[in-house]
Amino acid sequence: MKLLSFTLATVLAAVPVSHALADTPIKMAVETPPGDPLNLMLTTFRDTLSQGGGFVPDFYESGALGDEAALTELLRAGQVDVVPLGSDVVELDSKFAVFDLPFLFDDKATARAALDGALGEKLTASLRETTGLQVLAYGELGFRAISNSVRPIETPADLAGLKLRTPGSQTRIMAFTALGAAPTPMPLGEVYVALRQGVIDGQENPLSVVKEFSFDEVQEFVSLTNHVYTPITLAMAGSAWDALTPEEQAAVTAAAKAGAEATRVQSDESDASLVSEFEAAGLKVNTPDLAAFKEAAAPLRAEFAAIIGEEFLSDVEGSLK
Repeated sequence: MKLLSFTLATVLAAVPVSHALADTPIKMAVETPPGDPLNLMLTTFRDTLSQGGGFVPDFYESGALGDEAALTELLRAGQVDVVPLGSDVVELDSKFAVFDLPFLFDDKATARAALDGALGEKLTASLRETTGLQVLAYGELGFRAISNSVRPIETPADLAGLKLRTPGSQTRIMAFTALGAAPTPMPLGEVYVALRQGVIDGQENPLSVVKEFSFDEVQEFVSLTNHVYTPITLAMAGSAWDALTPEEQAAVTAAAKAGAEATRVQSDESDASLVSEFEAAGLKVNTPDLAAFKEAAAPLRAEFAAIIGEEFLSDVEGSLK
């Protein structure tokens, strides 16, 4: 059949609720190429939804419709139905800055349980109230490491003066500034060239992203700082979500959960294999003195509480004990 160019909300709004919809177009887009966790979450969502019938995916990848910031605006305007959001979700709702607070989560199991439980529910409600966007599921980018071409990062002092690419999140920038680095916000698609040309010294991302964007080809050191855990927020335009029948909402939610699980499996597999792969390729991989990093990051807690809200942050911290 011919794929319509309308968004899901437009199509559903034009059809009486009592009518069955045989083929509903659903427009989705992602900044990253195949293999990246954000892309994996959306493609798994797309494929799972297609298998159930009733939806026709209109799919765009590799930044065909713009970077994450541009896609976020399209999503909020209802011009795209579904987008997986990484660190930039904090620009929409300050409560998501909790994921920029260094060393909040001890391990993946703790972070996943929080997102699948009360924390995820609170964030979902907050994003809907703040932006009108509906969270479908939380996937995983994972714990982030620091790569650079200057020196191994053993203690916070080693970050002094390093020009590190970060997402545009003001709280991520604030954290790295406090630790002594020179954070440099930059779209992910521009990072490889900037590293190769020496415009920046390094970057911070999960190991899977380092591999998929070939940062390992233009970096010498990888330090397993695990400084923050980053989820993937698969978000849908609220108008599109509200126009779905309960049965359609259930199908969309199930497909989103399949996408989330795929990213968690990928995260575990990447973390288990990439250290040895990087070392075999000649990179120097180290595990820093995390106690020193946690001590240096401790004063940030008060600054984050002022942004996120003391009550919310205290509730999150209490739920993790």
